[in-house]
Amino acid sequence: MALALNHALALAVEAWMVWAVARWGYGLGPSPATRRGLALAVVVVALALWGRVAAPKAPRRLSGAKLLSFKVAAVATGAAATLPVYGMTPAAAFFVIALAQLSLALWLDAL
Repeated sequence: MALALNHALALAVEAWMVWAVARWGYGLGPSPATRRGLALAVVVVALALWGRVAAPKAPRRLSGAKLLSFKVAAVATGAAATLPVYGMTPAAAFFVIALAQLSLALWLDAL
């Protein structure tokens, strides 16, 4: 049960990180076409990094403290991207939920 909860929380956290980064990238552009391009670009970079070093089947998956550090940095990036778009309360709530998920993953040895 706890492992299923961890997986569900991880999926929600990762989906929100992608959405927040895309929404942040979209806000950077001066025109609609540029906004869509920037949103797509930042999502591609984020997913490429995650897929390369943090995904469970990543070819060069980090482990231990390096993996935890990467995931905390990714969560912080998601919270930082949430802040200018949605405000302090959603950014803080996301950060707390994400850290709770990482703590649960550590406790379950499912990082």
